[in-house]
Amino acid sequence: MNKLTAAWILGLATLASADTIRLKNGGALEGVVLKDSEGSVVIRLKYATVTVERTDIESIEKKAEEPAAAAKPLRLARWEKCVEVVAGRPWAGALRQIPATVVDKGVLKNVPYMSHKSGNYEFNLYGDPDEPACLEIGVYKDLLKSDEAKRECLAVMSALLGDAKDVEALKSLHLAPGKKDREGLTFEVTPETAEDAYDGWWITVYDPKLLDEARASEEELKKITVSEEDLAKEEAAEKDRLKKDAASKADDKKKTDPKAPSNKSEPQATIGFNPYLYQQHELHHARISPQHRAGSVRRFYVRGYHRPKGGAYTRPGIHR
Repeated sequence: MNKLTAAWILGLATLASADTIRLKNGGALEGVVLKDSEGSVVIRLKYATVTVERTDIESIEKKAEEPAAAAKPLRLARWEKCVEVVAGRPWAGALRQIPATVVDKGVLKNVPYMSHKSGNYEFNLYGDPDEPACLEIGVYKDLLKSDEAKRECLAVMSALLGDAKDVEALKSLHLAPGKKDREGLTFEVTPETAEDAYDGWWITVYDPKLLDEARASEEELKKITVSEEDLAKEEAAEKDRLKKDAASKADDKKKTDPKAPSNKSEPQATIGFNPYLYQQHELHHARISPQHRAGSVRRFYVRGYHRPKGGAYTRPGIHR
């Protein structure tokens, strides 16, 4: 379970109708509540989502929906609609954003993406969240033999296509391995036996031109990805920072109230909560390729990085 600290408060000025989620430790998040279940709450931030345990939440202040400005319809849905559709499915009770392993093979090689998983369903969006280059949904493990689960993947993808003829093109594959092109989009069903399938069965719809525009160079990858070792160092640094912070607060309290009982035990540090950084315990959800199993280093896209069409990679601001 993520430990939430008051150090991180995220303001999303670009969200017209942000809800305020107040945490029991005094912190707060501002975003849009996508799913509110008994055990956890899924919150949409700016180009990311975060799942917060219900036990960590003090209150949720909902704001009335404001009419969104009319946007140009796209053949592949924008990321806000994608996560809303996925979060609304019956199987999405455990939905959370997971570390997105850098894909090192195939047409999706080196294309930044965001990844969400619930059970053995996974949904991925590649490229610019506001004008996706690719949408992908698939299943793993026990669901590989489930025709019902595969039909559910088809239903989700169909809901995210803005052109009825694109839906027809996708359905013409009949969930069998294969590929079809239509006016700049490619529709593909990939079996779990494919070299670039990462042990999953996938429905993928992509724009080859946009994928090439979104593909990161080796130099760019150094900026927008982290390794497992990087995550371990960040975690250790955060624990150390919190220990020092707790000790400093204890010293200040002692100075202002000398009679206050002294707690001689070492301050207990918890990992600080930055919604745009992953923690080590989340890595078991991430994709593993044969190369990684053989010992190569896994790298993950840092949550929130995106590159608007024709622009440079940026991240939403985080205030600490």
